[in-house]
Amino acid sequence: MLRNYCKIAWRNLLRNPGYSFINIFGLATGLACFILILLFVQHEWSFDRFHAKADGIFRVIQQRPISKGQDYWSTTSPALAGALLREFPEVKAATTVEPAFNPLLSVGDRHFKEQGIFADTAFLDIFTFPFLQGDPATALKMPNGIVLTASMARRIFGEQDPMGKTLLYQHDQAHIVTGIMADVPEASHLQFQYILPVTADPHYVDCSVKDPWMNNGIYTYAILANPADAPQLEQKLRTYIDEHLSRWRPEDRLRFLLQPLKDIHLKSQHLDTFEFEKSGSDKSVYLFLGIGFIILLLACVNYTNLAVARSARRAQEIGMRKVAGAMRGQLMAQFLGESLIMTVLSLVLALGLVHLLLPFFSQLMDRSLHMDYFGNPFLVPGLLLLVLLVSLLSGSYPAFLMTALRPAQVLKGKQGIRTGGFSLQRVLIVGQYAVSIILVAGSFIIYRQMQLVQHQNLGYNREQVLAIRVNDEMVSRNYSTLRKELLSHPGILSMSYSLYLPTAFITNQSMLNWPGNSGERLATRTTGIDYDFLNVYGLSTVAGRGFSRDFGTDTLGAPIALINETAVKALGWTPEEALGKSFDYSDGHGKRTIIGVVHDFHFNSIHHVPGPLVLTLDQAPTGYISARVRPEDLPRTIALFEQAIKRYTPYPFEYQFLDDNFDQLYKKETRLGKMFGGFTLLAIMIASLGLFGLAAYTTEQRRKEIGVRKVLGATVTNIVGLLSKDYIKLVFFGFIIAVPAAWYIMDKWLEDFVYRIQIQWWMLALAGLLALIIALLTVSYQSVKAALMNPVKSLKAE
Repeated sequence: MLRNYCKIAWRNLLRNPGYSFINIFGLATGLACFILILLFVQHEWSFDRFHAKADGIFRVIQQRPISKGQDYWSTTSPALAGALLREFPEVKAATTVEPAFNPLLSVGDRHFKEQGIFADTAFLDIFTFPFLQGDPATALKMPNGIVLTASMARRIFGEQDPMGKTLLYQHDQAHIVTGIMADVPEASHLQFQYILPVTADPHYVDCSVKDPWMNNGIYTYAILANPADAPQLEQKLRTYIDEHLSRWRPEDRLRFLLQPLKDIHLKSQHLDTFEFEKSGSDKSVYLFLGIGFIILLLACVNYTNLAVARSARRAQEIGMRKVAGAMRGQLMAQFLGESLIMTVLSLVLALGLVHLLLPFFSQLMDRSLHMDYFGNPFLVPGLLLLVLLVSLLSGSYPAFLMTALRPAQVLKGKQGIRTGGFSLQRVLIVGQYAVSIILVAGSFIIYRQMQLVQHQNLGYNREQVLAIRVNDEMVSRNYSTLRKELLSHPGILSMSYSLYLPTAFITNQSMLNWPGNSGERLATRTTGIDYDFLNVYGLSTVAGRGFSRDFGTDTLGAPIALINETAVKALGWTPEEALGKSFDYSDGHGKRTIIGVVHDFHFNSIHHVPGPLVLTLDQAPTGYISARVRPEDLPRTIALFEQAIKRYTPYPFEYQFLDDNFDQLYKKETRLGKMFGGFTLLAIMIASLGLFGLAAYTTEQRRKEIGVRKVLGATVTNIVGLLSKDYIKLVFFGFIIAVPAAWYIMDKWLEDFVYRIQIQWWMLALAGLLALIIALLTVSYQSVKAALMNPVKSLKAE
């Protein structure tokens, strides 16, 4: 019996190759889209779950007051880990981690710039990073030890045994290899190529000695004996700060919060400090997962509609089988079996599409995704479950519908499957087009918003600015010589040195005191610039002047400052009143006199309005050289920079144009726009296939009616209009449903932008019009075909 069912299913596939191809291709497209999205979602959800103690690990983050609201930092003070172990019995272990900034490892005349970290001895006990050589219990106890990943060891030492060998860190620190560990998994928020003892970091040692509670640049992780104690521990930490850190007044005191390790990758968007890897977004994950389900559901609906469209030709077959003694359950098993065969064939095609599209999808999502059938324990069972669910979902309705026919009525030609009124088929088509219109409207709104972002006035000129990363203090020491040499070339118009670029988030935060502040303090971002920063970026002053070499008082490190308009307003002054006034930092870093007020400009992205900003005349050991260059002969200009800077440093030459750096700020939004565009095309294609199926079925149902109308004088235009008006109604109902949904969804998305477009009625109307045109094009083939049919053929049975 089973073999007979398979034969019948196969013959039906071959008997209707057009329908079969559309069905298989439609399902394969939906399955491929869903599988790609599932690979991305699984990758995002897998972060940091490989650690044996992941459930009990927490990262301590800071909540700090700012002028309006709260500021969140992922870094803390050096003293925190020790205090957690001493004062709180809930904490089993705590560790300190610090990124190795501007790292460079050297062996002889070979230099390697890779990301590394400083960590204490508890790090390898808390986190699970398997060792290939050496002992994790002792590897970080040597003050001059270093642990390398396997790939880093191969790059440096080739096939030699690296254990015990010496290399240099930042030119002068000699370190001995004490361990080799497996490469850090991609699904880890901690990304590094080597580990150094935290006591080997001069910055950490300096911070630990000089007021260890005031410096903030250390990551603190802790294991709790009972993860459920996290809220209780947060409250104890608040009490501890209140009692022991009295230097913070009650109105602006910081708070420590515990962030679960498994939440770090997807739930750190509110944190303002450096992360080790490209953090994700739980909102994006759920959005893509929802879209994946919708696309798959549309594909199943498409299969259902096409199956019902073919049912008119199979009604007599069902009647004959029932007369011959077939039970309804047997017939349902046959139809569900056909659905299963169709789904299996679709899955085979879908897997081919996935392998073809996976490199492009990985690049679009900025993730390294793989179809690992053997290494991923969820992949094969997940695919089998997916086949079963899709076959049931897409085949159940046709099976129930067709097996419910009465054989006597069917064989007399008096019973068929109707789709008039509010049939499920029509409801599904309305749903398909509602989703399509929402996606079309979303794509259009995202495009318009990104156009606004690209052309928004940022307050500075980012055109033709070359930004060069300075990793070595020797470059900053010789910057004056470099500047004089490079400005002699006609391709270089102006140069500046700064700690940050305007496109970077300024992590340096200071609390300001000023005369007459009544005990209030102002939280500001602070960064160092040189004399030429305003000129390079086209910034101007509202009042006063910028830093200038023409003034003897304007020397590097001088107690003078520029502030922006927002800071002036927060201080309660006009720009002219601010000139000559002084403020001091609450952390004891000295008093500054205001010599100028600059126009507000955006630092980082335009997701936020510019906050209070202080610019000081300082030149940090590391930072950025910004150069405004001519567009002609750029390769030669870049080569001049590389040649000049390479004289002072072994670090690799790193540069980028500020335009490209600016585009990176909106990479997630750009990616979302591309994804929406792709999903929109898929949804429209699948919805059109479903509509094609319904049009084919309706034409089949009304074949004799059309023949009669033509005999009575109806023209081709009359027939096409008659058959098309029903589908116009379906698209219209889909439009009515889509408008409020699209408006609500996209309005929520636009809330993340301070500067945003207004959703206009015509944007949604345009999406509906596009859907209507596509629907009419889809049904026109069947309508015209039916209108041109010879009425003799359709009426000869009468």
